[in-house]
Amino acid sequence: MMNKIDYKEICYSLIDTFLFAGKKSVEMRNGGLKTEYKEDNTPVTNGDIEVNKILSDKLTKTTSNIPLVSEESTKNKTNNNLTTFWLIDPIDGTYDYVNNKDEFTINAALIVNKLPTIGLIYAPAKNRMFYTYASGESFEIINNKEVKLDCKKKTKANQIKAVHYSDKLKPEIMKLHIKYLSLIHISEPTRRTPISYAVFCL
Repeated sequence: MMNKIDYKEICYSLIDTFLFAGKKSVEMRNGGLKTEYKEDNTPVTNGDIEVNKILSDKLTKTTSNIPLVSEESTKNKTNNNLTTFWLIDPIDGTYDYVNNKDEFTINAALIVNKLPTIGLIYAPAKNRMFYTYASGESFEIINNKEVKLDCKKKTKANQIKAVHYSDKLKPEIMKLHIKYLSLIHISEPTRRTPISYAVFCL
């Protein structure tokens, strides 16, 4: 089993790959994407596929003994016995990616014994790179400098806060809000923070 030092080394070894994949995703969008639709009617582009290949190749090279589970690959998806694996979402927010918006991210997490251990998230259009390799060890790269993030819980006891990037909730999500939550607040988007959010209390 890998120790904390190994997790840190692996995490840092992946940052440049994420930055490269992000740059590639933007270049491909600027050059014109080819979009298809999956069985669930969600879009997938050649950008999704290329980023998946970049991440998969690097992860396989770095940790060859750890299987990959990716949204854009059928491999290992039906293996319910996996306890340690890489979980990849090459481009989360493909709809925004396709429509020239900024709200899309490149993501990977190392799950060890069914618990998240390493996590990397990169928002290429915003040039925001986040990563973590241990509890209390979460960072963002700002102006080419590593900045440690405050991971203290900011919500009150028995309170749940959720954030979403759209000012219109999908009907199926709103149904869950109504079913499970006693308080729903949706803010108006602002120029300073161009997203809306929902705050709920159980």
